[in-house]
Amino acid sequence: MGAFTAFIASMTLILSMPFRLEHSYGFAPSTVGAMIAPWPLTTMFVAPAAGALSDRVPAGLLGGIGMAIATAALLLLAFLPAHPTYVDVAWRMALCGAGFGLFLSPNARLIIGSAPRERAASAGGLLATTRLTGQTLGATVVAFLLALGDGGGPIPALVSSGLALVAGLCSIARLNPALRQPEREEVDRLQPAPQLK
Repeated sequence: MGAFTAFIASMTLILSMPFRLEHSYGFAPSTVGAMIAPWPLTTMFVAPAAGALSDRVPAGLLGGIGMAIATAALLLLAFLPAHPTYVDVAWRMALCGAGFGLFLSPNARLIIGSAPRERAASAGGLLATTRLTGQTLGATVVAFLLALGDGGGPIPALVSSGLALVAGLCSIARLNPALRQPEREEVDRLQPAPQLK
C-alpha cells in the first residue's frame, strides 16, 4: 500500500509540474526539463545508498524518513514563490528525489525479501505491477485535475503530499512488532519448496 500511494504521488507531481511551470510561470519547455531533472538525478544516487543502508536500518524507518522528506518537499513545491527561479524549483525537486529514493529501495527490498526464495520473481512482478498501476492512476489524477482546471496550480502537489504522507505512515506501521518479518525457517515450514521430479 505504501509503494502504491508513493507511485501515485510521484507521477501526479512529475506529470503536472510542466503544466504549472509553463502556463503559470511562463518557463520555456527546455527550462522546465532542467528544473525537473534534479528529481531523477538525486534518486539515482540516494536509492542505491538507501538499499545498502537497509541491511542495517529497518526499511520501515528509512521509508518513513524518506516520505517525511518527500512530503515536506511536495508542500514546498505546492507553495512556490510568486516568481520562482530555476534554483527555487530545482532544490525542491532534488529534495523530492531524495525522499522517494530513501523510501523506494528499502521498500522494494523488504517486499522481495519477505517472499520465499522460490517466489522472489512473483514478488518482483507484484512490485512492478504496483508501480505501473500507481503511475497510471497518478496520470489519471493529473488528467482529472486538468479537466477541472486545477492541474496547473498547487493542487497536484498538495494531493501528492497527502499521498506521500499515507505512504510514510504505511512504512512506519511496518515497525510494529506484530508485523514482523518471519524467519526463513518459519517461512519454509509454512510454505515448503516444491519437489523437483
